[in-house]
Amino acid sequence: MVKGVILMLFLTVFMLMMVVVGILAMWPVCESAKASDGEANGDAGSDDAAQQPTTLEGALTAQLLRGEINRRQYRHELERLAARDDEAHPLTAPN
Repeated sequence: MVKGVILMLFLTVFMLMMVVVGILAMWPVCESAKASDGEANGDAGSDDAAQQPTTLEGALTAQLLRGEINRRQYRHELERLAARDDEAHPLTAPN
């Protein structure tokens, strides 16, 4: 009985130590992530070149979010893009 209690106490202390070590190991990563998020949010409106979409889907999404096109136009253009992609790169099923 006493051995079981001592074992359970040891395991509890060991688990608490592992949790503390894990938190301390992740602390610098969390701090640097917060710092980089703050820098990114502070410069969000000033650097439009970094926010330019690199794909046609991204450009369409940006137009939709800015209100330049409506949802129907967005879906129609994505359908056309998918059809064009299907013609250029047809999907063949394995035999």
